[in-house]
Amino acid sequence: MAKATKMPVVAIVGRPNVGKSSLLNALVGMLVSIVQDMPGVTRDRVSMPMKLRDRYVELVDTGGYGFVDPDQLTDHIQHQIEMALARSDVVMFVVDANEGLTTTDQEIAGLLRKRGLKTILVANKVDGKKEDAALGDFARLGLGTPIGVSAKSGRNIEALVESLAEVVDLSDAPTEMPPPAMMVAIVGKRNAGKSTLVNAIARLYDADADRVIVSEVPGTTRDSIDVRFEKDGEVLVVIDTAGVRKKRRIVASDVEYYSFHRAQRSIRRADVVMLLVDGTEILSEPDKKLARYVADQFKPVVIIVNKWDLTRKILAQKKGLAGTQEVDDAALMEEFGTYLGEEMRPIDFAPIAFVTAKDGRNVQAALDMAKHLFKQASQRLSTGMLNRTVRQVIQERSPSNPVGRKARVYYVTQAAICPPTIVLFVNNVKYLSETYRRYIVNRFRDLLPYPEVPIKLMVRGRQARAAGGKGHVPGASRASLDEMSEEAINTAGEGEEAEKDDADEGGGEAQEKE
Repeated sequence: MAKATKMPVVAIVGRPNVGKSSLLNALVGMLVSIVQDMPGVTRDRVSMPMKLRDRYVELVDTGGYGFVDPDQLTDHIQHQIEMALARSDVVMFVVDANEGLTTTDQEIAGLLRKRGLKTILVANKVDGKKEDAALGDFARLGLGTPIGVSAKSGRNIEALVESLAEVVDLSDAPTEMPPPAMMVAIVGKRNAGKSTLVNAIARLYDADADRVIVSEVPGTTRDSIDVRFEKDGEVLVVIDTAGVRKKRRIVASDVEYYSFHRAQRSIRRADVVMLLVDGTEILSEPDKKLARYVADQFKPVVIIVNKWDLTRKILAQKKGLAGTQEVDDAALMEEFGTYLGEEMRPIDFAPIAFVTAKDGRNVQAALDMAKHLFKQASQRLSTGMLNRTVRQVIQERSPSNPVGRKARVYYVTQAAICPPTIVLFVNNVKYLSETYRRYIVNRFRDLLPYPEVPIKLMVRGRQARAAGGKGHVPGASRASLDEMSEEAINTAGEGEEAEKDDADEGGGEAQEKE
């Protein structure tokens, strides 16, 4: 894989509600930052690669400069803006053409001039020639005449891109963006420590340790933030997501409505999910709903128990242990793992990592665990191995069903990886009960190299057209796996590409999951 090259950084700054997030979305051509007609929606730095001519730059959206946050996060937001400016090669300073020049605009311009940063002045919400005529007033900022654009309608966005290409030094910028080897989504309820974990990972691989805002205020992160870094020569992306709360408290007009759906989208995008739980609290409704959603999406998942240092003390006190010397860490972890398995049954096969993200304790091990799961889910097995495994399962426990008819399994194949998708071809799908299908999946987890990842099981009826094109022949003339010789087992199903392709398309009897 090509080595990642440092991209020039273009920071978008301006006072609240001038359209910075809308501009980022317009420039990269996709919905990245949450856009809502209220100040203070963006708090963290939200970045995306952007192609400029034949090179790539990093475009960074920031919070509103000078915004007084009701959650007492003003200093945090300001720190993120300062970090973005410190890393930037070029700044796009956005003003609002409709509201005209403000005192805050002048303060920001003075800051940029003092720092000597390359700056492009952009006047947003310029929808026509009438607004163009009012742009001269912004020349008083001492940053030249602004480029008038409308992020909402796309007016003059191409002109802005060309101006940006003239200002940014693209000589050493990368000409390609290597796709990430793995994408990890960090999800959990509000204030579980997701942003702290992202920053802990950043400390391992990046000098930028303050990647996202960390605060005791629940719901600090609102956007889903992609953080790219390089590990062992591979590009990894960690997605920090908004904290999830009880659904009945989410209003459709609330910014958290969008944050919640961004979190779900991040799970769908990810190769592996880190489900973060606060070890000092009992599992809540959001924790369990996230576990169910991750299971429904068949995503490999590591359950991260955060704040283990505090959890350990709480558990020890409950047992009446006075000193830390008496605490058996392994026993406490096993006990807590049993509790998680009982409360999160849809993902009771998932491995558990006990970390203290604040101190970076066990964070490396948790990330290595995620990589191991991705490797598990990416394995493709031979048809012969699958046939032998299913025959063993059938011999251990024959399938039964309410109608009293015997299910005959003719062969097995793997239709996909990530998740491993195993397809059974049988005489009649109705003869294989849901209970038995769950049993098969559990035995697959024991017998196949997929002990800690979700397995998607699909069942197909092997049907052939009878003479004259009517009716179905269930394949009675063909031997089932439990009747075949060892030689036949190894080759059963090979070469039957038509049925295999049909399985890949996902038609017929749908998946069965735990």
